[in-house]
Amino acid sequence: MKGLRNLVVATAGAGLLSACATVAPIPPSPATVDYAGKDCVSMPDLATAISLTPDEERALFSVNAPTAGSCLTRPDGGTTPYVAFALPADFADKTVIVGSLLEPLRILSPSVAILDRDGAVTRSFETEDFLYRGPVFSVQFRPRETEAYVLVTTDPVRVGQRYDSIVVGVVTTTISTGYGSSQWRSGAETAQSRMFSWEGMVQVSLADSDTKEEDPAR
Repeated sequence: MKGLRNLVVATAGAGLLSACATVAPIPPSPATVDYAGKDCVSMPDLATAISLTPDEERALFSVNAPTAGSCLTRPDGGTTPYVAFALPADFADKTVIVGSLLEPLRILSPSVAILDRDGAVTRSFETEDFLYRGPVFSVQFRPRETEAYVLVTTDPVRVGQRYDSIVVGVVTTTISTGYGSSQWRSGAETAQSRMFSWEGMVQVSLADSDTKEEDPAR
């Protein structure tokens, strides 16, 4: 019994040590300034496109996905990572915002094209169409009836360039005066620098102007 009791205590102690173990944080990914894809395809695999249809109507629905993993051959013979998204069938009241998230050290240099159901490009966007909308370097559009997919690849022109920004934080301090309270606000500025990258995180958001409509799939 004594040996069994010691075994139980030892096992419990090992479990406690395991539970208290500190997991090292994952460092932010640096910019990928060189890229040579392997096993690239000439057409994106639209069967694996990530769905942009929410489980229920929402005012704002967002999906994040990395470009790393799939490789596409560009028309100029080069290669690029890519990720594809499937637009919802209920598109009439949707506005789509698609682009790259501002990661701590990098930003994907995005190129966005809209495809029809056969994978043919219906339209694409120029460099000047991209804007910084909050934490996303993105374009914005309304889907058309013939459009079914969003394809995000990398624009090599921006890769290696830097985007420098200033983040302003405001701290509010409440002080009791005996007759109530007063608030003091102070600000701090933090400089940030990111590099445009071959790889990175993509975010697609759908803004729905009519969440009360009946789901056409039902």
